[in-house]
Amino acid sequence: MLKMNLDLSELELLAIIVFGTYWAVVEILKRKGVLRSRNITAVGPILMIRTTKGLKFLEKISKPKKFWRVIATLGVPAVFAGMAFMFSLILIMDYIMVTSPPKPSPATNPRNALLIPGINQFIPLIWGLIGLVVTLIVHEFSHAILCRVEGVKVKALGVLLALIPIGGFAEPDESELMDEKKLKRIQRIRIFSAGVISNFIVALITFSAFFYFLGFLQPHVVVVDSKVEGIKNGSVILSINGVRVYDEDDVQRALKFDDVVYLQIRQGSEVKTVKLRKITGVYVVGILEGYPAENAGIKKGDVIMTVNGIETLTLKDFMSVMKSTRPNETVTVSIYDGESIRTINVTLTRSPHGDYGFMGVLIGGDYLSGIVLGYSGRLLTNLKSIPTQLLNFKGWLYVIAMPFMFQGFSGDLLNYFTPTGFWRDLGSMIFYLLNILYWIGWINFYVGLFNCLPAIPLDGGRVFQESLMSIFRGEKGKEISALIVRTLAITVFLSIALSIVIPNMQVR
Repeated sequence: MLKMNLDLSELELLAIIVFGTYWAVVEILKRKGVLRSRNITAVGPILMIRTTKGLKFLEKISKPKKFWRVIATLGVPAVFAGMAFMFSLILIMDYIMVTSPPKPSPATNPRNALLIPGINQFIPLIWGLIGLVVTLIVHEFSHAILCRVEGVKVKALGVLLALIPIGGFAEPDESELMDEKKLKRIQRIRIFSAGVISNFIVALITFSAFFYFLGFLQPHVVVVDSKVEGIKNGSVILSINGVRVYDEDDVQRALKFDDVVYLQIRQGSEVKTVKLRKITGVYVVGILEGYPAENAGIKKGDVIMTVNGIETLTLKDFMSVMKSTRPNETVTVSIYDGESIRTINVTLTRSPHGDYGFMGVLIGGDYLSGIVLGYSGRLLTNLKSIPTQLLNFKGWLYVIAMPFMFQGFSGDLLNYFTPTGFWRDLGSMIFYLLNILYWIGWINFYVGLFNCLPAIPLDGGRVFQESLMSIFRGEKGKEISALIVRTLAITVFLSIALSIVIPNMQVR
């Protein structure tokens, strides 16, 4: 028996009740003719609210016609590249759903399939709304600009509302837009591509600014897990043995010689110094079944202090030592289990990452006298590596999935960095700026990519149909083109629906 795994929280239940009430009110107003009298169209729960305000500004901004045509023409290849990428992603997703469907998780929760801030638990309400509003304005206004550039009348601008704003639209005169005597095919393709191209350009600009301003953040060494009384998780370690520490290289330097550890720690606004017995190593958070570490008796929670007599003060030290070993080599390992230190022999196997020794341990961080250290600089390094990751397919997947891993600077994360330079005395302002840039950039990137899909009513579907009609000519060609695009649309939207339904179904 199939069972949907949709356990609703009180918040989700309340959201459903509120949305249902809203929809009922919309239907009542629709039947009474109130919406029609105000030039509002209701399609199910979605309201299309039109206005002629902004049309004069549209005329002014569309004046440099050559500029807009060049931008749109140069951007069309990016639309087709995005189309190929996204459709490939749909096919890969279908294959995974059929062969090895994922288990229910936050990533497969239906609420997180929606790009709605506050509903999607990975998109914060305030920053997400700013990003979404900017994205919708950019997308729809770009269509409107290109319509005027190509001489197509824009009847109205508007907002799509489903209790909260979910989109925007420009309403061109469809008879003029589809008039083959008035417009050439390339003109229509430029109009249909304009929203996606503008989203990509805005994403490029805002992400570039985001990466630039990351350079004004000074990272810190932080306490990830503490078993020491008086030291809280999330505390910032300012210095070790009098040495200012910002990364693992600083930690290595500070711990090389002394047998006692003096930590200067910041907890909130309080700064204090703590003296601890020196016990250092890398903290084991997991053991791979059947590998040498398990056979030798290493357990989760142990600390690896030395390998072959070489101190493993940090993960970097541990990896360096391991890469100097060979498969089948027996190494001497010093282990601290929280109470005592013991020495064991471990016969290594071959690493899955190269021709060197491998224990089969999962390391959760650097261990220092009862606390596990983390380095906020690693987050900056990961974020700054995003541009280079876009050079391969996996990198694009990484960027699409970014909100699952990083939702912006908030909570304890604000304590892990210190603003420098111009931003030093401006409190949290740089974090607000970074969050705005991050979410404007990511939502523009994602909306642009999603709209590349070759499925009407998305922009990519209309671009693809126009392109097909240049190959299949005449009335018969129009029918063939329409049939292909309809088939792709069914495939795309059915695939998206199944990617939500299948992981949330269980066989009983």
